[in-house]
Amino acid sequence: MKGQVDILFNIGFKVGLQWGPCVEQFTPSILRKLSNLKKMVRVVLLTLLFLITLDSCHGKCSNVSSSFNTNFRTLLDLLTKNAPLRNGFYETSVGNKSDQVYGVVQCKANISSSNCANCLKSNTESFDGCPEGRSMATISTFCTLKFSDENFFGVWDNFSSATFGHNGLDNPTVFSKGYLMMQDLASKVPDQPLMYQATDVNVGEDGKRYGLAQCSRDLSKLNCQNCLEDRLVNYRSYVENRTGWEILGISCSMWYSNVSDTYSPGVTALTPSETESHVPSGLPTVTSGGCKSHGRSGILGSVSIGTSIFTALLAIQVFEMLS
Repeated sequence: MKGQVDILFNIGFKVGLQWGPCVEQFTPSILRKLSNLKKMVRVVLLTLLFLITLDSCHGKCSNVSSSFNTNFRTLLDLLTKNAPLRNGFYETSVGNKSDQVYGVVQCKANISSSNCANCLKSNTESFDGCPEGRSMATISTFCTLKFSDENFFGVWDNFSSATFGHNGLDNPTVFSKGYLMMQDLASKVPDQPLMYQATDVNVGEDGKRYGLAQCSRDLSKLNCQNCLEDRLVNYRSYVENRTGWEILGISCSMWYSNVSDTYSPGVTALTPSETESHVPSGLPTVTSGGCKSHGRSGILGSVSIGTSIFTALLAIQVFEMLS
């Protein structure tokens, strides 16, 4: 560790040489004080370097306080246990003040309670009992989860992702009928008791197209409708003429298919989607496909601290030359 400090001292040596003419301006008394200050700062900087090294090997739980992490674990347990018993939705908070954590989970409306539980269990296990930050979300085909240290209940989260299958394309007339069906769902779902509805439309020789849409039940009717309509507008060109697609989000989701699986509460093989995403919550943009992002703030924090230490070490080198 001392070697690291000495290296930085040597880097700053040439910078210190440029300050040579200033030496005559300092009295012996001032120089002695500067020397003592230099020794004190050296100890502080060595301590900081040790703590930074320790933190880099400590694991992701170091991003949050121990009490926040405890509340987070309790929250996950409450969410995963209660959602399957309450029609696939549950919201709650644990703790208070700076260590309070809020959470919401929701399962796809037509899956069984056991499959809901399995999906939530798998998604929460990916955190390994430890949050990657103070505000995160997981999104998969059959369940979603969001937690934050800020109260987001009732707030429309704009982040979403869209995927489509590779089962061929519909002709524009069929797609138009299916799209109108999904628009109709967007207007009707907000008025449903559990904020979801499934429907189908006959498209002639190509059979039927099936749709399901749902909102997070903490949303107002207006926010629910706005969320669903926003999804359709933003993703129309992306899913156009596709025979099957899904638009997933924390606040609302939509499923469209040429197969009637949207009606089957006993569907098996409902393991979490392979496109499960961990995303910083509250992202302002709408994107297609999954994404994963964490740790950036930690990196920037380390760079900032490192820069400050380097600057201070250069100053110490100057003090040494003045002594």
